[in-house]
Amino acid sequence: MSFSVVIVAAGSSLRAGPGAPKPWRTLGGKAILRWSVEAFLASGADDIVIVVAQDRVRDADETLGDLPSWRVVTGGDTRSGSVRSGLAALTGPPNWPVLVHDAARPFVTSEIVARVLKKLEDCDGVIPALPVADTLKRLDAGAQKTVPREGLWRAQTPQAFRL
Repeated sequence: MSFSVVIVAAGSSLRAGPGAPKPWRTLGGKAILRWSVEAFLASGADDIVIVVAQDRVRDADETLGDLPSWRVVTGGDTRSGSVRSGLAALTGPPNWPVLVHDAARPFVTSEIVARVLKKLEDCDGVIPALPVADTLKRLDAGAQKTVPREGLWRAQTPQAFRL
Protein backbone atom coordinates (compact mmCIF):
# COMPACT_ATOMS: atom_id res chain seq x y z
CA MET A 1 0.00 0.00 0.00
CA SER A 2 1.25 3.50 -0.84
CA PHE A 3 1.35 5.99 2.02
CA SER A 4 2.94 9.17 3.34
CA VAL A 5 4.48 9.84 6.74
CA VAL A 6 4.69 12.96 8.88
CA ILE A 7 7.46 12.64 11.47
CA VAL A 8 7.18 15.25 14.19
CA ALA A 9 10.62 16.34 15.46
CA ALA A 10 10.04 19.99 16.38
CA GLY A 11 9.68 19.70 20.15
CA SER A 12 12.18 20.88 22.75
CA SER A 13 12.29 17.51 24.61
CA LEU A 14 12.35 19.20 28.01
CA ARG A 15 11.48 15.95 29.83
CA ALA A 16 14.64 14.35 28.39
CA GLY A 17 16.85 16.65 30.43
CA PRO A 18 19.82 18.72 29.28
CA GLY A 19 21.32 18.27 25.85
CA ALA A 20 19.97 18.12 22.34
CA PRO A 21 16.30 17.30 21.78
CA LYS A 22 15.66 13.53 21.60
CA PRO A 23 15.42 13.22 17.79
CA TRP A 24 18.97 14.57 17.44
CA ARG A 25 20.59 12.41 20.12
CA THR A 26 22.42 9.31 18.98
CA LEU A 27 21.38 5.74 19.61
CA GLY A 28 23.52 2.90 18.28
CA GLY A 29 25.68 5.32 16.32
CA LYS A 30 22.99 7.31 14.54
CA ALA A 31 20.45 10.00 15.32
CA ILE A 32 17.17 8.75 16.79
CA LEU A 33 15.31 10.52 13.96
CA ARG A 34 17.25 8.56 11.35
CA TRP A 35 16.11 5.23 12.84
CA SER A 36 12.48 6.19 12.19
CA VAL A 37 13.08 7.52 8.68
CA GLU A 38 14.95 4.37 7.69
CA ALA A 39 12.17 2.19 9.12
CA PHE A 40 9.48 4.00 7.12
CA LEU A 41 11.55 3.83 3.94
CA ALA A 42 12.01 0.08 4.50
CA SER A 43 8.22 -0.17 5.00
CA GLY A 44 7.52 1.41 1.60
CA ALA A 45 6.72 5.05 2.43
CA ASP A 46 6.31 7.13 -0.72
CA ASP A 47 6.83 10.52 0.90
CA ILE A 48 8.18 11.47 4.32
CA VAL A 49 7.75 14.96 5.74
CA ILE A 50 10.01 15.75 8.69
CA VAL A 51 8.68 18.56 10.89
CA VAL A 52 11.47 20.38 12.76
CA ALA A 53 12.08 23.57 14.68
CA GLN A 54 13.41 26.40 12.51
CA ASP A 55 16.89 26.08 14.01
CA ARG A 56 17.06 22.33 13.19
CA VAL A 57 16.59 22.44 9.40
CA ARG A 58 20.35 22.15 8.84
CA ASP A 59 20.50 19.25 11.32
CA ALA A 60 17.88 17.38 9.28
CA ASP A 61 19.92 17.86 6.11
CA GLU A 62 23.08 16.63 7.82
CA THR A 63 21.33 13.67 9.49
CA LEU A 64 19.23 12.48 6.54
CA GLY A 65 20.90 13.97 3.46
CA ASP A 66 21.82 10.64 1.89
CA LEU A 67 18.32 9.13 2.23
CA PRO A 68 15.62 9.39 -0.48
CA SER A 69 11.98 10.50 -0.40
CA TRP A 70 12.00 12.95 2.51
CA ARG A 71 11.66 16.70 2.90
CA VAL A 72 11.61 19.09 5.81
CA VAL A 73 9.10 21.72 6.99
CA THR A 74 9.16 23.84 10.10
CA GLY A 75 6.78 23.12 12.94
CA GLY A 76 4.41 25.12 15.08
CA ASP A 77 4.39 26.14 18.72
CA THR A 78 2.63 22.92 19.78
CA ARG A 79 2.61 19.28 18.66
CA SER A 80 -0.77 19.78 16.98
CA GLY A 81 0.56 22.86 15.19
CA SER A 82 3.55 20.87 13.99
CA VAL A 83 1.35 18.01 12.77
CA ARG A 84 -0.78 20.55 10.87
CA SER A 85 2.40 21.94 9.23
CA GLY A 86 3.38 18.44 8.15
CA LEU A 87 -0.06 17.60 6.81
CA ALA A 88 -0.20 20.89 4.89
CA ALA A 89 2.95 19.82 3.02
CA LEU A 90 1.27 16.67 1.69
CA THR A 91 -0.67 16.38 -1.54
CA GLY A 92 -2.89 13.60 -2.70
CA PRO A 93 -6.47 12.44 -2.77
CA PRO A 94 -8.57 12.69 0.41
CA ASN A 95 -8.36 8.92 0.98
CA TRP A 96 -4.53 8.87 0.84
CA PRO A 97 -3.10 7.06 3.91
CA VAL A 98 -0.94 9.19 6.21
CA LEU A 99 0.98 7.99 9.23
CA VAL A 100 1.93 10.49 11.96
CA HIS A 101 4.94 9.46 14.02
CA ASP A 102 6.88 10.94 16.93
CA ALA A 103 10.57 11.19 16.05
CA ALA A 104 11.49 10.32 19.64
CA ARG A 105 10.18 6.76 19.07
CA PRO A 106 12.98 5.06 17.08
CA PHE A 107 11.81 1.45 17.28
CA VAL A 108 8.95 1.44 14.78
CA THR A 109 9.01 -1.71 12.66
CA SER A 110 7.72 -2.69 9.24
CA GLU A 111 5.36 -5.08 11.02
CA ILE A 112 3.78 -2.25 13.04
CA VAL A 113 3.47 -0.10 9.91
CA ALA A 114 1.83 -2.96 7.99
CA ARG A 115 -0.62 -3.69 10.82
CA VAL A 116 -1.63 -0.03 11.15
CA LEU A 117 -2.11 0.34 7.40
CA LYS A 118 -4.12 -2.89 7.21
CA LYS A 119 -6.42 -1.75 10.02
CA LEU A 120 -6.87 1.63 8.28
CA GLU A 121 -8.67 -0.22 5.47
CA ASP A 122 -11.62 -0.70 7.87
CA CYS A 123 -11.34 2.38 10.14
CA ASP A 124 -11.21 6.14 9.91
CA GLY A 125 -8.14 6.25 12.14
CA VAL A 126 -5.77 3.84 13.84
CA ILE A 127 -3.69 4.34 16.97
CA PRO A 128 -1.43 1.53 18.13
CA ALA A 129 -1.62 1.11 21.88
CA LEU A 130 -0.17 -0.99 24.67
CA PRO A 131 -2.02 -1.98 27.82
CA VAL A 132 -0.85 -0.19 30.94
CA ALA A 133 1.25 -2.61 32.98
CA ASP A 134 2.55 -0.28 35.67
CA THR A 135 0.87 0.30 39.00
CA LEU A 136 -0.72 3.73 38.89
CA LYS A 137 -1.24 5.93 41.94
CA ARG A 138 -3.42 9.00 42.42
CA LEU A 139 -2.83 11.43 45.26
CA ASP A 140 -6.29 12.17 46.60
CA ALA A 141 -6.79 14.33 49.72
CA GLY A 142 -3.27 13.54 50.91
CA ALA A 143 -3.59 9.76 50.50
CA GLN A 144 -2.29 7.64 47.66
CA LYS A 145 -4.82 5.40 46.01
CA THR A 146 -4.15 2.74 43.40
CA VAL A 147 -5.84 3.40 40.05
CA PRO A 148 -7.22 0.29 38.33
CA ARG A 149 -5.35 -0.51 35.10
CA GLU A 150 -8.24 -2.25 33.41
CA GLY A 151 -9.26 -0.37 30.31
CA LEU A 152 -6.18 1.90 30.32
CA TRP A 153 -3.91 1.96 27.29
CA ARG A 154 -0.70 3.81 26.31
CA ALA A 155 -1.14 5.47 22.93
CA GLN A 156 1.80 4.95 20.57
CA THR A 157 2.81 6.06 17.09
CA PRO A 158 2.56 5.81 14.13
CA GLN A 159 -1.04 6.90 14.11
CA ALA A 160 -2.81 6.48 10.78
CA PHE A 161 -5.53 8.51 9.11
CA ARG A 162 -6.70 9.48 5.65
CA LEU A 163 -5.39 12.76 4.28
